[in-house]
Amino acid sequence: MKNVLVIGSGGVGTIAALSLSLNRKANVTLVVRSDYDKVKAEGISIRSKTYGSIDGWKPQNVARSVTEAAELFGPFDFILLTTKNIPDGPMTCEDVVRPAVSPQSVIIMMQNGLGIEEPMMQEFPDNIILSAVSLIASAYKNGVVENPGKDHVTLGDFRAAHKCSLPGTRDAMEGFIEIYRNPDQNVNYIAIDDDCRTTRWQKLVYNSVFNVVTAILETDVTRCQIAGLNDSLFRPAMQEVIDIAASEGVTIPKDTIERFIHIGDGMFYSPSMCVDRRKNQLIEMEVILGNPLRIARKNGVQTPILSVLYQLLKVVQFKTKEATGAIKIDPKDYQYNSDDYPNL
Repeated sequence: MKNVLVIGSGGVGTIAALSLSLNRKANVTLVVRSDYDKVKAEGISIRSKTYGSIDGWKPQNVARSVTEAAELFGPFDFILLTTKNIPDGPMTCEDVVRPAVSPQSVIIMMQNGLGIEEPMMQEFPDNIILSAVSLIASAYKNGVVENPGKDHVTLGDFRAAHKCSLPGTRDAMEGFIEIYRNPDQNVNYIAIDDDCRTTRWQKLVYNSVFNVVTAILETDVTRCQIAGLNDSLFRPAMQEVIDIAASEGVTIPKDTIERFIHIGDGMFYSPSMCVDRRKNQLIEMEVILGNPLRIARKNGVQTPILSVLYQLLKVVQFKTKEATGAIKIDPKDYQYNSDDYPNL
């Protein structure tokens, strides 16, 4: 039986931990930070299209922190990281996983965005590091996970794109799929992805637009669409992402825009970035939008819509940092002083 650590007890992490537990081929430890006491005592209620309704669910082990998990339940064969990737936040993903990483650990980054693997590869050069792209729609709030979308995961080798794959990587991917896949759940899907770079760009067509716009407006996707944003904002912004990908030699299928436009029809779904904004939490601004825009600048791709969205998103992040005390603003430092402008 494999020993698995799941870091992040939000909508994605909880569903992943549930799938691993149901398969009974893994010993699962879930790191729960802010709601530890509640989850330890009452468990988590799950409303899932894939797994049905479950009340009071708990994995085999629950830990307050990665350090506690490593001390009590390690070492781990797989470390599944599902937290938000916020390089401009107080702690990097490398800092988060470090207490649990051992020579045998396979690190799986089930996170959004581009360029997330390089820092992890530099920090842990001898560990297999995998890309997991989840297309699930799932959110956690007050002890309840609402999961209206199917559990759909693709697993790839981050190092392959950098031409530095490690021995045993294919076996590691097949091993994780074996413990994650639930044969009696006919909508549970996980498979190896031999081109995870392209897959990440494809998902970015959704995340760089829908996540960003809904976070700025604090409004779910469907209401934005009813208000008329499909043609005026969503489609042209998604085309800009496709253009950036093309400048990197990545071809996105022509039907991607329309597939994502309609993927959540009738769901009134709020993407994770919008949920984080409502909860006054930091957002994945850089890996979802900042990194692709830096690639656009490098390759000379015009991004008039995405560039404006990025500047607006920076203000959202700034406000959250101020509200949480990460930065402090003294209004007296910004008062008008006529002596500074003698010619006005």
